[in-house]
Formats: sequence, C-alpha cells, structure tokens
Amino acid sequence: MILAGGVGADQDTVDAPLHLGPEELLDDRYLLDTFLENTPDHVYFKDEQSRFIRVSCAMAAWFGLDDPADAIGRTDFDFFSELHAREAFADEQRLMRTGTSLVGIEERETWPDGRETWVSTTKVPLRDRRGRIVGIFGLSRDITEKKLAERRLAEQAEQLAEQARVLASLALVDELTGLYNRRGLTAYGEQLLHRSRRDGSPAALLFLDLDGLKRINDTLGHAVGDEALRTLADAVRETTRSTDVAARIGGDEFCVVLGGETAVVVELVVDRIHAALRRSPLPFELGVSVGSLEIDSATNGSMEELLLQADRSMYWNKLWRATGAER
Repeated sequence: MILAGGVGADQDTVDAPLHLGPEELLDDRYLLDTFLENTPDHVYFKDEQSRFIRVSCAMAAWFGLDDPADAIGRTDFDFFSELHAREAFADEQRLMRTGTSLVGIEERETWPDGRETWVSTTKVPLRDRRGRIVGIFGLSRDITEKKLAERRLAEQAEQLAEQARVLASLALVDELTGLYNRRGLTAYGEQLLHRSRRDGSPAALLFLDLDGLKRINDTLGHAVGDEALRTLADAVRETTRSTDVAARIGGDEFCVVLGGETAVVVELVVDRIHAALRRSPLPFELGVSVGSLEIDSATNGSMEELLLQADRSMYWNKLWRATGAER
C-alpha cells in the first residue's frame, strides 16, 4: 500500500480521517486556554451585566491581578475611574441591544490613581448556541506609547507653528520702535483699506516725518536719535487705537492708517501726537511734519500709491511750515 496522498493510493487510504497532530490540539478548551495564557493583548468575555467571566493573563496583569480568575464577577467599575467605567458600560449595553460590533475604536482609559492609558478595542456580541446575545467579548491592545508619541508630535507641531507665527510677526515689526515695519503696513494696512472700501466707511492715511533727525544724530549721536524715534512711536501708539495700523516705514518716516475716521477726527489725532511730543522728557523739542489723505470707497490705488500721495501732502505741509517760519 502506498501512503495517503501518494500516486496510486487506494480509496480506503484517501478516505481516512485527517489527523492534525496531538489529540489536545483538537480540544477547543485547550486552544482557548493556550491563547488566553500567551496572547499579549487584553482579551475578555463579559455577561449581560458587563461582568467579567473570563480574561486573558495579559488583561489580569493590566488590572494588577496575579490570577485571571480574580477578575471573574467583577466589572470595569472595580478597576477604572467611574467616568471611564460608565462610558464603557453604556457602550457595551448598547452593543448588546443592537448587535452592532465596535471595531478598532481608540479608548482613553482613566484610572482611580489619575493614570491615563489608551487601547485600541474591538468588542462584538457574545451569542449562545441558539444565537441569542448573552454578553460580549473583546480584545484591546495597548497603544499608550503610540498616543503619547502622537501627542508629542502634535505639541512639537504647535510649537513650530507658534515659532513660525512669532517669526512672521517679527518680520512685520520694526525692531527699534515695536510698530509695524513697511511689510507690516502693507499686510495689515491693505486689509483695513479693503474693509473700508467694501463697507463704504471712511478711512484716513497719515504720513509723518520726524523733523531734524539727521541733525540730532550728527550733534547728539545715534542713540539719542533712536530715542527720538521711539518717542514719536510712543506718541503715535498713545493716540491711536488697536484697530488702527501704525508703522515706521523708513528712517524718520511713519505712517498710520485710521479706520472709520473723518477729517475732523484726523486733525484731532494729529493735535494729540503734537501734544504728546511736547510732553517728551528729551532735553530738546521734537517736531513732526504730517501729511494726510482721506480715503473712501471711490479712492483707488494700492497702499504704496496712497503712501506717495500722503508723502506729497506731508512735503507741502513741511514746506509751508518752513516758509511760514522764515516770514
């Protein structure tokens, strides 16, 4: 006789039952026990009241138990915080009512001592031989390190984003005065002008030039000149609102975009800037030449084009003051 499966095997040999190995490998209870003793995952069976009726060794160790049998008859309320136990109980009762499995959900487990762990969980209905749902069984895998790594990455990403925002902000701010620089004026001033044109509300553009900065630098030094620039910046900041856009756009040149202002209010703002400069603690008088441009929905031009117009207004104002003084 040739062995089963060989060429020419007789029919009796072909029909012989297939033996997979030792008899104990065909024992379902043995297979289940072996699985529950050796799997690294948290495997558990629960009855209709969500009480444990069997757990794996890994699950017992997760609960701090020496013997898996110690979990029998107990519930999540005996191990986890009440909040987590209540949420898990509600999920399991809903699962048993509907027969709908929970597959691959990520659960945050909270413990009475304040610890927090994460597991990836699958829970399915446990049915008896007649198909009735009599409980649930589930498998949870510890993913705490994965979640902590994700959290660290998210925090790092937020830190990088914040650093990028700070760098972007610094790129728009004049280091000496703390006002916006020319790039900041273009970015935020254009937004204010767009809103003004869209809403039909008035706006105004002020162009300010600190008088005599070169003379101050040449006679008293650049440190004093810098202090004069900061003094004018403080005067502008003091007399404008947070919704306005104030910038130092050149060596001695400043600009302010005032939203929703009429010519009367613009004149008042200019007077306040002059008054603030007169209160300056510097041992010399500070003066500033100002040009203004009213803007409405019909005013065309980019921020740079409007600045040129306001600059011309400032120039004629300075020239008028100079010729008036000479008379």
